[in-house]
Amino acid sequence: MSEWINLSTRPFLYDRSDFRALAVLGRPRVVGWLFNLAWALFALLAVLIGWCVLAGSRSVLPYAAVAVLLLALFVLLHRLGADLGAWALEKAARRDGLLREQVLTASHDVFRAESTRGKTEVRWRAIPWIVEGDGRLFVYSTSRLAFIIPRRAFGSDAEFGAFAAAAEERWRAHHRL
Repeated sequence: MSEWINLSTRPFLYDRSDFRALAVLGRPRVVGWLFNLAWALFALLAVLIGWCVLAGSRSVLPYAAVAVLLLALFVLLHRLGADLGAWALEKAARRDGLLREQVLTASHDVFRAESTRGKTEVRWRAIPWIVEGDGRLFVYSTSRLAFIIPRRAFGSDAEFGAFAAAAEERWRAHHRL
């Protein structure tokens, strides 16, 4: 084990990109599968409508207009889904007064978040998982909520790496069978 010193972030604020990264990470895998299925169904619909038009039928043209409208809505949802999720997360955080400057600490037995609002400590055993990605470390306090530790909360990439490694090590130490 490495030295069990308390590693902390510099004071930082969350921004929209943090919430977008959490929204993307929190998107259920089935959503991606459903989008792929929808793409296949739109392709099949286009082939069927094209086939009918080539066969001389004009009665399918109203369906083509509806299909194009649905495709446009689908593309918007597909492209903007994470942004809508980020907007909802940011709105909830703003409503709950969580958008304050804060310092996050990985100590020996707890993960700590401190701000002018107060202090929250979560025991490592109560943290379901930790994920690193998109220049951030996500420390989940529940299956859907996470503390987001962005790389910009540190002076260097090395400091971020040390914090992430220490958090992972402490989490693993408390989750051994």
